[in-house]
Amino acid sequence: MPDYSDLIALIRGPTPERPLPCFYDFAPCHAGVVGGISNLTRYYFDVDEKLAIQMRVKELLPGALILPGVFPDFGVVAEVSAFGGQIRWLDEGAPYIAPVLRDLKEIDTLKPPEPGTTGLTAPLLVQQEIMRKKLKARGRELERWVLTMGPAEMAGLLLGYEKYYYGFYDDSKRIETLMEMLTEFVIDWIRVQEKGIGGALVIMVADHVCSQVSPEHLETLILPFEQAIFSSFPQAVKIYHNEGFHSDRHIETILRFGADLWHFGSDVHSLEDLYSKIGDRIVPFGGLNPRGVIRTGSPEEVRIETRRAIEAARGRKLLLSTGTGTTPDVPLENVRAMIEETLG
Repeated sequence: MPDYSDLIALIRGPTPERPLPCFYDFAPCHAGVVGGISNLTRYYFDVDEKLAIQMRVKELLPGALILPGVFPDFGVVAEVSAFGGQIRWLDEGAPYIAPVLRDLKEIDTLKPPEPGTTGLTAPLLVQQEIMRKKLKARGRELERWVLTMGPAEMAGLLLGYEKYYYGFYDDSKRIETLMEMLTEFVIDWIRVQEKGIGGALVIMVADHVCSQVSPEHLETLILPFEQAIFSSFPQAVKIYHNEGFHSDRHIETILRFGADLWHFGSDVHSLEDLYSKIGDRIVPFGGLNPRGVIRTGSPEEVRIETRRAIEAARGRKLLLSTGTGTTPDVPLENVRAMIEETLG
């Protein structure tokens, strides 16, 4: 079974003959593979169920790198919950958090929380330690993985995306102040998570906002903060996660973030076109349309699309997967077809 050492070799080593197959098990992406998750709220809080489902994915897909693997998954709201906000838990979907700040002026009095002690960051660390001990009892190690939402994503959740975007035009100084605070929080939060796993081998920063703003605002109000985060962890393999469409100017800017991989939207960017724009400056993570034949087609159709991705990546590095995660109804046999075809 591939592990993080294979991912590190892909990034740091020579270009392999074939891509490395990968499956992303961030909930609810793996629901179809494991036969469904009956209640996602219970999944987030029942450590034994979460561990069992994540381990089951590994058992069912032994030929693929399972990324992240086993980890304390709390969806996309863990970081921003440290600042407050009402969370709504959905049995059939990921949790939602309401905005905390009613007005940009409230940024002036906002105090940064201590990561690991507030909101969901505290139970996330508890789950991390429980999972580590349970795996150790089985002779296994917890994946040395850290996930965080990026500062722009957090700002959008804190303010509500409409207020955040208007703030770019109406009050950029306060937006910059907020981004500085959130960037410091993210860096501290990554370091807090690292303590429980002996240092992160892989860090993912998920920031969907980067493709939703103008190239000028990405350059001036987001780029410096993404660079600050990625440059703070030079030893880890770093992933930028954003499945949105990026214009050519957006792509040029994200290539300056400092990420090693880009978990990109394979439904909006073809590999052929993406390689022509990124060269060898970042490794793409994806290749198959998450809403395409892997969801609705036959295993043979998945094999055909996989072969096309392999051909597009000939002579280049690729972490081959759906880009980004899979929809919850993707069947096991189709994911297996993708992996088997990649392995050859």
